Amino acid sequence: MTVASFWDWALRQYAREPTKALLLRLQSQADLVILEALFAAWLSSEGHRLEDHDVAAMRDITGTWIDDVVLPLRAVREQWRGDPTKEDVRRHLLQLEVEAEHHLAELMWVSTESLRSAPQDDMSREMLRAETVEHAAERMSANMLVLPGFGRGKFVLEREQLVALLLESK
Repeated sequence: MTVASFWDWALRQYAREPTKALLLRLQSQADLVILEALFAAWLSSEGHRLEDHDVAAMRDITGTWIDDVVLPLRAVREQWRGDPTKEDVRRHLLQLEVEAEHHLAELMWVSTESLRSAPQDDMSREMLRAETVEHAAERMSANMLVLPGFGRGKFVLEREQLVALLLESK
């Protein structure tokens, strides 16, 4: 697998309207980094289990990029929403934001090299394809639980709904 495989998967998931709406709501209400949630879900679908230390290592590499590039681009673009004189600039900011997110995907990929090169939760590709939806949902939910937006039992129903939507698209 490559970062391009994840990126393509993430774009397909985000393009699905119920998933996109829920992700945007969680971004707004839970300060969830959408791409992190999608990456956690994708990793689980590849048989990898995220632990707190994996997320900490990922954030060590991605945190500055998120805080200094991704979030400010989004904030300015959202601030200019509804201003017809800035619509062209907003579209350009959206393109820059997508490019910044793509770079974020590359940073997340690099930061999880040791996790991705480790055994896949003792599961072969065939086992992953044949596993029950319940087991896949449990692993995906566990991966998302270590993300800051879902920590300490926050947004439980929304997390379960997101897992269901992502698994539905398999």
